[in-house]
Amino acid sequence: MEYFITETQRKQIGGTCYFEFQKGQKRKKYKQVFWKDDSLLLHMDIADKIALYRIIPDFNYYGITVIDKEKWRIIQNNANNEGKTTKAVMGELYSWVEENFNEYDYFLILGI
Repeated sequence: MEYFITETQRKQIGGTCYFEFQKGQKRKKYKQVFWKDDSLLLHMDIADKIALYRIIPDFNYYGITVIDKEKWRIIQNNANNEGKTTKAVMGELYSWVEENFNEYDYFLILGI
């Protein structure tokens, strides 16, 4: 992957300036856990470069943003109206998101 890294890679590199894209949970009350092995991580510098806050409705830079299927469609539409890098970043995330939606109704973005 060009833009996202795994938790294993983050541990090797070190650092915590990453937005964590975390799969949904089956429990009704969300249990807050960080740095899960199946998460994808996007460095803060990349998120700032593509202005993640502009393409994600209600994006919480420092907290939790819940993304359901409808919000994901909005994100995809917004990303298509942005630059080449934004489209590439969201394109790289696409298969992970679709796999997540096969099992869960949402995914989370944990802020820095």
